[in-house]
Amino acid sequence: MMVVALEFDDPKKLEAAVQRLRKNLGVTGELAIKPLEGGRWRLTITSEKTLREASLERLGGQRVDL
Repeated sequence: MMVVALEFDDPKKLEAAVQRLRKNLGVTGELAIKPLEGGRWRLTITSEKTLREASLERLGGQRVDL
């Protein structure tokens, strides 16, 4: 299992990342979206399969430590 968090400034980019995870990468597990201060959003990905670093980078957003 893999847990990764990404932060986004733009909700449209966040939605595009979620769609990419579900449809293109076939991620199964949990995707949690949380609003943050200043209009930012955090996407926490709990994936049953390991995602490659290159795949995570293509999602956009800024990777943060939990």
